[in-house]
Amino acid sequence: MSAIGMLSASRGKGLAISAYADVRHEQLFFERQQSLALRSMEWEGRIKPLTSWSVLIVRGMAVAILASAVMALLA
Repeated sequence: MSAIGMLSASRGKGLAISAYADVRHEQLFFERQQSLALRSMEWEGRIKPLTSWSVLIVRGMAVAILASAVMALLA
């Protein structure tokens, strides 16, 4: 048994630190995400978001199907 387990067992209470933690919702986000002023700046629109894996897989499958259809017609 750990030292914390022995300590909590001797007092007869369970260890529940997280239940008493004072965490507010605004503390869970970075300052950059909270600021609407920064989000509307001119440099925010320069970089396009990354393409998801599912879109890349679907595009790759479409190219493979198209290539195999062209190969089947030429053979």
